[in-house]
Amino acid sequence: MSKLIVHDQNGNILKERQLDRERIKIGRRADSDIQLDHLSVSGEHALITNIRNDSFLQDLGSTNGVRVNGRLVKNHHLQDGDEINIAIFNLKFQFEPWVMPESSWATTIAKTAKHTATQAAARSDEPLFEIGHDDGLGLTRELLSPRMAPNTLAGEDEATVMDSGTGVLRLMGGHGAGKQLELDKPVLTLGKPGIQTAVIGKKSAGYFLTYVEGISYPLVNGVEVGATPYHLQDHDIIEVAGTRLEFFYK
Repeated sequence: MSKLIVHDQNGNILKERQLDRERIKIGRRADSDIQLDHLSVSGEHALITNIRNDSFLQDLGSTNGVRVNGRLVKNHHLQDGDEINIAIFNLKFQFEPWVMPESSWATTIAKTAKHTATQAAARSDEPLFEIGHDDGLGLTRELLSPRMAPNTLAGEDEATVMDSGTGVLRLMGGHGAGKQLELDKPVLTLGKPGIQTAVIGKKSAGYFLTYVEGISYPLVNGVEVGATPYHLQDHDIIEVAGTRLEFFYK
């Protein structure tokens, strides 16, 4: 899990803060997640949004601004070793990979599998965990044994992959079929909270789809993406919470 190390103007370490929440507020107010007690710091100065292995810094309209590595920024995708300057304080960002815990979705899958097995065993005329079988729980063999979709960046240095431009999502099916949305924000959330959600974030290498919640992983071209961020390719078909979207570069 990534963290921030806060230094004063003399280089002394004042505090360390694990980025253990989705939103970390930085400011002078006492209820800030990281309080910087100095008059040149705004009450609500900056915000860090964490999504799995990605952390995004945002200036909340502060009076004196936010600098990263000496450059004034409004929004910034944090990288290991970045130094955030707020007033007299220096906050060093240390990246540590997010490790997927034994989360509630795994428990839910186990309970669902047990329930479905019991129901199927009681109905001798129905096969157990047949591919495509759906008893209202949406359980299939793939769900019990999630498959990792191939990561197209495997073995490649991310820095060597060229950005292909701005990504676009096109809705496939339903009342809004054909509608398009340009991916012009650092992060876009897809799906339905409490059912299945994922995010699309942009890095220097391109766009990545990352699972957030749900008892099954999103699909790309019919294959579950797993817990590892998936590097989207031109004309990939994404399925999240029953919605199908085509990803492409314009």
